[in-house]
Amino acid sequence: MIVLKESDVHSLLSHISVSECHRLLADFHGILRAYSATKNAPSSEQTIHQPERESIVTRTGNTSLFMPSSITTSTAIKTVTISPKGLKGCINVFAPDGELLGVLNAEEVTAFRTSLAVMIPYIRWPNTKRNLVIFGAGRQAEWHLKLALLLGDVKHVTVVNRSSPRRMEWLFSDLQQRNPDLVCRVLLKTAEDFDSQLRECLLSSDIICCCTPSTTPHFPFSYLDKRSRFISLIGSYKPSMQEVDSETLLSGEHIYVDTKEGCLVEAGELIKANVQADKLIEIGELQDMRPLQTGGNLIFKCVGMGIMDLVMAGSLLGMAREKSMGLIVDDF
Repeated sequence: MIVLKESDVHSLLSHISVSECHRLLADFHGILRAYSATKNAPSSEQTIHQPERESIVTRTGNTSLFMPSSITTSTAIKTVTISPKGLKGCINVFAPDGELLGVLNAEEVTAFRTSLAVMIPYIRWPNTKRNLVIFGAGRQAEWHLKLALLLGDVKHVTVVNRSSPRRMEWLFSDLQQRNPDLVCRVLLKTAEDFDSQLRECLLSSDIICCCTPSTTPHFPFSYLDKRSRFISLIGSYKPSMQEVDSETLLSGEHIYVDTKEGCLVEAGELIKANVQADKLIEIGELQDMRPLQTGGNLIFKCVGMGIMDLVMAGSLLGMAREKSMGLIVDDF
């Protein structure tokens, strides 16, 4: 059994090359394709098992999520708690016979796998990807920025946040050393002319990534012009949460999602807009690399699934074995 701490996971992921990222992306998309293709098959024929997540909300307001999954060749359960201090938890990965193969810190894996899911429609978006606006400054936002740079042609980044994000500013410094043409800035919600600055940066945006558990839209649809944009929404995970208004959500021909069932019951944006399943396309239904023509904005909503964590955790355990990283426990 291998135990991977947060620093181990961060080290493994922070040094991936473009080719390694594309390989991870292909493996990741492959399991989502298998999920979409087989989820309605008879249970006796299924090789992928993705039960609904369970949650506990305590009297103190902390939310714990329990996400089991199996791809037959391995099984996992992720347990995380979301509190005012952020997300904490772990992923346990098992062999088919129940042997515990590894335990991984969940924070970095969750942020990376969610951002990697966003990259599936992102790399198929045929329009310009030079101007990126990110709402939020946590790990999810960091990985959106890192992967968008790695797989796209981003030249200008604006991070919109409530307070000055030290981690993001350190990341800016590191990225600008490696990408001298990259322009980065933080737009604080406390700025005196925040609304006018926000409208200006949204009008010039090509990509908008929303990465916070907001209960109110980050911006009104009127702040966007008719130019098509890629808009990803990964922050809301409860019916009470909403990162964009209904007009923005419905501004594309379809809404791309990771899971129809999960998004229809968990994503506040979809629930408030009364979106039906026939409006949704799972990214697992995308079978090739053809560009996505949307007739408007390309909207992607992700609430996450256990199989995402299982596949990413399995890949990381393999990488750790190759590089002799992590704590080996032989007598568990």
